[in-house]
Parts: sequence; structure tokens; C-alpha cells
Amino acid sequence: MKKHIKLIVLISCIAAVMLFGLTGWFTYEANDKITFIGKEESQDGRTAVTFQMRGTVRKSLLTIASGDAEQGRTKGRALVERDGEWIKTEDFTVNNQGEPLQEGNWEVRFYPAGVEIILHDLSQEPAAGMASESGEDDASRNTEAEEQHIVVLYDEENLFAGYSEEEVAFWITDRYDNQVSYLQKEGDKYYFQADDFTFSATNDFQMTDDYEESYFAYLAQQFSYGHNRVTEFEKREDEEGEAVYVPVVGFNGRQPGELEAFSNACCDLVEELQEITEFEEIGYFSEERRRYLDITPYLDNYDRTKLYNAVYRGIEQDSLEEWRYEEDERDGSAEETSPDASSAGIIIEEMPEEWREYEAECSYQRKDGTQLRMVGVDRAAGSSFYVLLEAVDGINTSVVNADPYLGHGGLAKWIVFLEDERIGFSCLAYSGGSLGRFFRTEDGGRSFQEITYPSAKIELPDGSLYNPFIMPDRVWEEEGKLYMMAGQGPDGDYYEDGVWVYGLYESEDMGRSWSYVGTAEGEDYRW
Repeated sequence: MKKHIKLIVLISCIAAVMLFGLTGWFTYEANDKITFIGKEESQDGRTAVTFQMRGTVRKSLLTIASGDAEQGRTKGRALVERDGEWIKTEDFTVNNQGEPLQEGNWEVRFYPAGVEIILHDLSQEPAAGMASESGEDDASRNTEAEEQHIVVLYDEENLFAGYSEEEVAFWITDRYDNQVSYLQKEGDKYYFQADDFTFSATNDFQMTDDYEESYFAYLAQQFSYGHNRVTEFEKREDEEGEAVYVPVVGFNGRQPGELEAFSNACCDLVEELQEITEFEEIGYFSEERRRYLDITPYLDNYDRTKLYNAVYRGIEQDSLEEWRYEEDERDGSAEETSPDASSAGIIIEEMPEEWREYEAECSYQRKDGTQLRMVGVDRAAGSSFYVLLEAVDGINTSVVNADPYLGHGGLAKWIVFLEDERIGFSCLAYSGGSLGRFFRTEDGGRSFQEITYPSAKIELPDGSLYNPFIMPDRVWEEEGKLYMMAGQGPDGDYYEDGVWVYGLYESEDMGRSWSYVGTAEGEDYRW
């Protein structure tokens, strides 16, 4: 019996020792085992950073699927060496979702006063074994998630107090391979000259500079000067966290000729700058909105006409939608804020005595015998500015609208009203009479809105699109629809079968919006 007891005790002791040993081994493997992963060295060879993994990680489906951040964390250690001596050890953890520490986890930047270590989490793509578009294997399909920054000063007894002017000048010029020259210090900024532009550096630990931003600002400025169009580069980050710059070009609104000018500017942008800096989108802005056009399908086997037409169609559709949205917003705002939306924002003034005898540029005869007259009362830079007056027996008697053309100057071409004499239309020619603005009222002329209509998208001989119908000519009602004829202006040269034609448009909402129908013959008023 005693022998059995002794045997049991012995076995228990052996089991306890083995359990203790296994526990210690697992603890060591999980937390204390040190594995060399990689090393980074400075160009001068004085500084090195060694990366080690602490413990062991085991990849499992449970680890990946659980969503528990702690389960996927990998322990690491960075050891900073300066002139052969260890000066700092930094422990860290990164979320690799069960994967070991690897070179993609870090980036090291060396500076005169110390070293910066940037640590990245690596997150696996959603489905293991699924082929990526680039054909990369599972081990390399990682995307950047989070960053940690560790700064180690070479002299840890002192806080960073800044660099000398000589150090800043030397390190910045060295950073750009002596392709830049130092200019001067102004305040806390140090200025440098590149080929055609200047940039600045800050006296912080990283010696932060704005070379890249200044360079793209310069490119945008040069393009703006050459095309008389506001241009800028918008800074973004790509999927790998790298800075990319997207050109954004000013769009001057839906006025005649702007679609063509903008589309040509975008083509020039690609031809002039794509070799300098690659970009896959062109942005445009109008007032407070920004939109972007994908140009990647047109970069391979580049064809200017194809890109031009793609930009033309895109900006035509987007700007028309934007205009309609803004009109809806204005209509809704007027209905909410005014008990009488038809007269919202209209200023009625007492008519100056000298206006009584002014001649009308164009007029409309009402059913009651009175007239609505577009009368020019001011001139500037060759353009007239108009008021809409009511006239009785040929004498101007009162102001209906002190600014019917919403601040625009030009030459009033015509004004017409429908049967109800509330909904009406008018055209203002401008730019020497070659272009026309189209206006609509639904309250008898007390307020007007500028109206736009779609491009006819006529093809030029080279295949590029344009809209020759830039001068609204007349509006009429027929079988419950409104129709509008738009001419080509005095410089028009578009013919069909040898006949000079107009663009025909129709509206099913009483002239708020229009659609292109086709061409129609009309009087050639150029002769």
C-alpha cells in the first residue's frame, strides 16, 4: 500500500514539474522569445535601428474571424544604436491579425538630431485565397491601417532645441540632391529656391518642408496663366498612404462657349502635365461644389478628340444637373421664406422723371394696351444695363423690375409673354452681340431667372462636340408644349445640306427646363 502511495506521489511530482515546464515554455514562446526581423541603417552608417519580434504569434481562423484586436496583435521591439552604442529600446505592438512582424510594419527616417520610427498596422484582405487584381499573393496583400510614431533623440539628456541655420541649409539641400539652393531665413521659416519656385522649411525635429505643395502650386499657377482659368492641385492620400495630387480646374458655368473651352483646357492639362505628374481624375469646381471626371479610360492610346468628348459630355450632364438642383433649391427657399414667392427679392423703386421719355430696346404689348419695355438706363464697358418699365400711351410710367437681367449687361433682343401674360421670356445679347442669355419670368416681369438649355452636341469635322445654338431667338406655345428656337449668333457657320439652321428645343414644364429636339430652318439674320 505504501509503495502505491509513493508511486502516486512520484507521478504527481513528475506531472507537476512537466506542467510547470510546459507553462514556462509556452510563456517564453508567447511573450519572451526574441526573433530578429530586420535592420535599417542611416546613409552615414552612424545610426541603426534593429527590429525584433517578442514572443510568437499563431495565425488561426478564430483569431482572424473574432474581430478581437488584442488577439491579432504582434509584439515588437526597436533598438536604436548610435556610433556602436545602444541608446534606446522601445517596445511596441502592432495589429497584424495573427501575422508575424515584417518589414511592412515600419518606416525609419534619420535626422541630424535623432531618428523617427513610423509603425504601421497591417490588415489582411477580406477573403483568404481570393485572387487580387494585381495578382499578388496572400502574404503581400496588406493595406495600411494605423500609424504610431516613435522619436528617439541622440542626446536624450536634452529636449530638442532646434537646428542651426547652417544645419537646416545643409540638410534640406542634401535632401533634394543639391538641386535647390538656400535663400534666407524669415521669422521661423527657411526659404529655398528650386528651379522655378520657392519653398520653405520649418525648424522642427523632422525639418518639415513644403517643397511638394509649392511645386504643385507652381504647376497650377503656370497652367492658370496660360489658359486664363483658375486651376489648383488637390492633395489626397492613395491606398498606401502616399500623397497624390489631383488637378482641379475652374468651370465658369453654363454660358455659351464654356463647355468647349473647359473641355479643351482639360485636354491641354493632360497633354502638358501628365508626363510631369500622373493623375487619373480631373476635378472641376463651380461655386461651392466639386465633382471629378475619371480620365483613366482615355490615357492609354491617347486621343484628344475622345478625351475632349468624354469631358464635354460629363461636364454638360453634371453642370445641367447642378443648375437644376440649384434652381429647385432657390424655388424651395422662396416658397418657405416669402408669403408671396412671386415677388420675393424684387425691389420696386419710384421711377426717376428723366426715364419717362427713354426709348425701349424691345417691348411687349399687353392685352389692355399697356406696354412692358426693356429700357437701357446705364452703360458701362460698351454694354447697357436695363430696367423693365410699364408704359401707357407711349409714356413710361412706373418701374416693374429694376434689374430684370440680374446684374448682366448687354443688348436686350426681345421680350415675349404667353397667353396668361405672367409667364414670359427675354434674351440679352452680350460679348459684342455674339452670345445670348435666356431669362424667364412667371410673375409678369416682376422677377426673372436665367434659364439654361442643353447642348445640341453637334460634331465638328474632327469629331469633337460643340453647341452652335447660342442665341435664343423666340418662344411660342403649341399644343400644350413650349418651343424655343436658338440661333447661331452673327458668327455662326453651321449648315445642314447647305442650309443655315436653328436649334429647336421643347419644354413640358412651361419653360423651366428644355430638351433638344433637332434643327429647323429659319431666317439667316446674318445678312
